[in-house]
Parts: sequence; structure tokens; C-alpha cells
Amino acid sequence: MIVPRNPLLIAFSRKMIMFFVMIAFGLPVLLGIFGVMLPAMGYFPALGFEQLSFGPARQFLETPGIVAASWLSVKTGILATALSLVCCFVILIGVTNSRALPLMRRWLGPLVAVPHSAMAIGLVFLLAPSGWLMRLLSPAVTGFEQPPDWSLVPDPHGWLLVFGLMAKEIPFLVMVSLGAIATLPTLKLQHIGNSLGYSRLAAWGLLILPLVYRQIRLPVVAVLVFSLSVVDMALLLAPSLPPPLAILVLHGFLDADLAARLPASVGALVQIGIGIGGVAIWLLVEFLFSCLTNTMRRRGWRLGIADKLLPLLVGAAFVPLVAASAGLGAAFLWSVAGSWFFPNAFPQKLHFLHWQDYAGYLPLFKNSVWLASAATLSAIFVVLLWLYTAPRHALPTKWLVGMLYLPFFIPQISFLLGMQISLSRFGLDGTWLAVIWAHVIFILPYIWFILAPAHRALDTRFDDIAATLGAAPWQRFWRLHLPLMAYPLGAAVFIGMSVSVALYLPTLFVGSGRINSITVEAVSLAAGGSRGPAGVAAMLQIAIPLLSLTLIHLALRWRFSRFSGMHSGGLQ
Repeated sequence: MIVPRNPLLIAFSRKMIMFFVMIAFGLPVLLGIFGVMLPAMGYFPALGFEQLSFGPARQFLETPGIVAASWLSVKTGILATALSLVCCFVILIGVTNSRALPLMRRWLGPLVAVPHSAMAIGLVFLLAPSGWLMRLLSPAVTGFEQPPDWSLVPDPHGWLLVFGLMAKEIPFLVMVSLGAIATLPTLKLQHIGNSLGYSRLAAWGLLILPLVYRQIRLPVVAVLVFSLSVVDMALLLAPSLPPPLAILVLHGFLDADLAARLPASVGALVQIGIGIGGVAIWLLVEFLFSCLTNTMRRRGWRLGIADKLLPLLVGAAFVPLVAASAGLGAAFLWSVAGSWFFPNAFPQKLHFLHWQDYAGYLPLFKNSVWLASAATLSAIFVVLLWLYTAPRHALPTKWLVGMLYLPFFIPQISFLLGMQISLSRFGLDGTWLAVIWAHVIFILPYIWFILAPAHRALDTRFDDIAATLGAAPWQRFWRLHLPLMAYPLGAAVFIGMSVSVALYLPTLFVGSGRINSITVEAVSLAAGGSRGPAGVAAMLQIAIPLLSLTLIHLALRWRFSRFSGMHSGGLQ
């Protein structure tokens, strides 16, 4: 048993820790939903609304363009998730078991760490009428001497939002899928399929990918729910007349007329309904694809000609990732650009004028670093506390798992207002404790997903040997368990920092304007058209997770460079 018996940990029983996790990190989400339901039903005593009514619902339904906004959310969310999953699978088929796989891992790792808002800012700088792509193609290809009068940013149908979500979610799904593939005999299954005359595409599609999808189903649904209610990317990439439903709800919450929060609360509940409906549609399509796959297996469809199209499909799947990388390069150029007139491909002059205003960015940067560090370490502490007070191989209850993953499956916009109202009643909104707590709620599922399997995989014989040599429980924990879990802990710190930096709505709502982050500032600058300052803010957003990744890599390399089998040093 790898269970330290320190008196401080003995005081917490398994049930007490489970109760603490559920109350502290799951219950606020449910209370947030309840806090939205009351204003949606016309009950908001602080504004003088003390009777239940259908007035807010009628106001919401009378909002111009509400049907189009809801349809835009459904269309972009489902389409972005489906295309991201297809591109992920195509990349896996083309790259797995090839020499390009290590290079792709190094490329996708930083892209996973890039916040959604920074990705959106980069795509705006790349695809705008006067963006970097048009400058690279003009005038030789396009013939434009002036920026065209049409705009891709934003487009009226939401296709750019779909493209932006794909650029962000494909790296995440690929990295999760690679973890799933590591547990499967993919090469053996592929050889079996090839020996029966199936093409590489058919062998993967009929034998391997269904097994992969079973393991990544939870992250895929989380991506779907997020895409159906995304706010920060939608503010920059989605159309404005009408915008997606989440943006309409956000505008209602931020309206100077506080009474607008009542119909906005109805919209928040409708957003939950859209999330549930989107998941239901997804499960239906999933069932239909399962039936199609079974039919193809029974009929022996070998799809021999499909392999000829595989290079083209792989190239198309990488387009969003290339665009994302180019967009980040464009954001960097704008952050250091002096005079840059269209159609010049590069700035005529480089200067750091925008970077010289560090005094304006430094407090926001410090806030983001402090929030990310405190929230990540708190989440790691909670998870380790649970793991080391529960029996060694005990599985968590369904209630605990449900509470942990609740923020994944409920749109943020649908419960954060209720949380803000509840916190304001106790005078906690706009405090560091409340904002850190809100960040931990969203970070905790990722930390659990990383550390729980690593803890279960520890070999108990090492602990038994150390105990027979007289090592106390805390000595075994610090000198044995933590080194053995060093790489999962490093990955947890990196993912926690990346998730925290990317959180826009929790900081905006719970911070109540008194605690801001570099992410909130970046979205505001980009929405206002300030290209240079927005580029600086985007680079600072990216710097935090990349800096944490570098420090973790160096620390692990220094710590384990002399250990056999751990010479690579760095996150695997």
C-alpha cells in the first residue's frame, strides 16, 4: 500500500475528502445554475423583482435574431467538433508509426498551450483584408494594391469561427488520441488489416479508430460543449449580426441596465438546452456511424483506392494547424512592427514601442502568473490529498467523478453569473480567493485526469522496500513517490498553467472588473482593433505556459539526467 500515515492525513477520511471536493468544487456549479434560474423566472430582489413571472422569458424570445443566433451556435459548435475529430483521425492515420511523429509532438505541444483568445487574435491578424496572408499574396497573386473591401473576419456565416475552433481543438484531440493509441496494439492491428487486403485507411477506420474513440469520448464531448458556447474566440471571429447565443447572453450580463440580466439569464438556460441538444445530436450521429462501420466490416469494404487520397487528406488536416502557427507569427510581427503599409509582406521598420509600455501590461501579467500558479498548485494539492487518503486501488465514486467533470459539460456562461451573484452576497466577488477558486474548478478535472492514472500505476514494491529499510511515510512520499511521479506532476503543472491562462469568462465574471488578467486585456484590445497592443498581449499570454514548460523541462532534466532510463529529461 502506498498510503502515507502521517497524522495530518489520517485526520481526513476518504469520505471527508470526497465530501470536501464535491462541496467546494462541484456544488458551486449547481448553485450557479440555480442562481441563474431565479432571475430567469423573474425573481431578483436586489432590483425590486420579488415575484415569479414569465416576463424575462418573453423579453428574451422577443430579442431580434435570437433564432439565428441559436442556430449559429449549434451549427458552428457541432461542425467544428466533427471536423476537428475527422482531421485528428486523418493525422493519426498518416503520421502514427512514422518518423514524423516525434516532430509532430514537438509542434503540437506548444499549440495545445496557446490560449483560445491568442489563437483567435493570430487568425485575425492573418486573415483580415489587410492581414499577413493578403500581404504575402499581394500584389503578385491577387493584384491588390489596397486592402480589398470584403472581409473574412468575421464572415457572416461563422465559418471562420469553425476554422478557429478547429485550429485550437485539433492539437488537443491529437495529443489525447496519442495517449490512447499508446495502450493499443496499433501496428499489429494494421498488419492484420493489411494482410486481409484492407487499405491503411480502411484498417485504421474499421479496426483501430473505433477503439481510440472509446477512450477519447469524454474529451470529445467536452470539446463539443465548449464549442457550442465559446465566448472569447466568438468575440473576435464570429459574426456580430447576429452573434452566437453565448455572445448575446454575455452582452445582457454586461449591460449597464441591470434589468437586462433577467432575459440574459433565460438565454443562459437556453444555452444549457443547446448544449444538451448538441450532445444528443452527437450521440445520434455517433450511433449512425457505428452502424455504418459495422456494415462496412460485414461487407468487407477494403477501400483500396482510399490510400491514394491519404496524402491529400493529411495535408488538408494540417491546414488549420499551419494557419494557427502563421497567425501567431503575424501577431508577433504586429507586436514589433513600426510602419507596415499594405501590400508589403513585412514591416518596413521594427521597433519595440508597443513593448515599451510594460508598466501597463506588467500588473496584468503578474495577475495571470499568480492566478495560474496558485490555482494549479491548489488543484494538485487537492488531487494528491484525495489519492493518498483513499485506498490504493480504490476507484472514485460516480458522484465524485460527476462533480469533477461538471464544468466540462455545462457551458461556462450558464452558471458563472449565478456564482457571481452568490459571491457578491458574501462580499467575495472581485477577491483573489474567489478568482483562484473559480480557476481551480476548471483546472481540477485536468489534474485528476493526469495524476490519478499515474498514481494507480506506481509499483507498490518500491514502497514496501523503502518501508523495510525504515523510511517513514513522509520520507517515502517525498523521496520515493514524488520522484516516481515527477513527469506526471510536471505535465499537470504545465496543463494547469495553460488552462488557467486561457480562462476568460471566470476571470471576467468572478473578478468583477477588480481583478483582470492578460487574457481579458488581450480580447479587449483585439476587439477594439488595436493591433500592436493586442499582439503584445497575445505574446504575453503565450509566454506564461511556454515559460512554465521550459522551466519544468529544465528542472526534470537537471533532476533526472543521471538516472538510467530517464536521460531524455522533459515531458514525454
